[in-house]
Amino acid sequence: MRKGIMELDILDYYKKLVDFLGEVLGKNAEVVLRDCRKPDHDIIAIANGHVSGRTIGAPITDFTLSILANEEWKERDYVVNYEGKAAPDKRLRSSTYFIREEGKLVGQLCVNIDMTPYEQVMDSIRQLSGMELMSDGGKSGIICSGPVENFSEDVMGDMMKKAVITVVGSSEAKVRERLTQNEKIEIIGELNRAGLFQLKGAVGAVAEYLYCSEASVYRYQSKIQRKA
Repeated sequence: MRKGIMELDILDYYKKLVDFLGEVLGKNAEVVLRDCRKPDHDIIAIANGHVSGRTIGAPITDFTLSILANEEWKERDYVVNYEGKAAPDKRLRSSTYFIREEGKLVGQLCVNIDMTPYEQVMDSIRQLSGMELMSDGGKSGIICSGPVENFSEDVMGDMMKKAVITVVGSSEAKVRERLTQNEKIEIIGELNRAGLFQLKGAVGAVAEYLYCSEASVYRYQSKIQRKA
């Protein structure tokens, strides 16, 4: 019996909590268990997946990649009440608990609450009372400023698009075709900091998106590392 218990993966213990919390918190609360050791399909258990439209096997998010790259999990046990976004234009209040084993981040237990019903009620109250609608984060109880977590099926594509827009202002193909070497290096630096290259196939995808070879991507990464 003892041997069997020892062979259980640490995340197996948390799987039992997912459905439990999903029922306790209600249908507007998505509960997700992520295996950070498998970034390409990191969701291993989910309750109320209709909130974000995701299922088991869905890929890692940009927010989690950033946490892995920046090792923010070493400084705190959890992060609460940050903003999440799911299609179509659904605003979530998200919180994440970091699961560690032997000093390494192995998983995350996440709760994503759909704020749409609450915002609709608040808007109705304001309209009835004659108050102007508020548009700031306090409206939904989102109190943690910082990056927004996007629950996208194309995390890699969204991150590359964001990095190019950050550097040159547009991600259109005709703009990407004319990128200078320095611009490409800056873009790859953005993607490095965001943790994109932890994903399988990232180098090839970036090369195709930036209209360059995989060898060039590796060369640009080397230049960035030498400057660091």
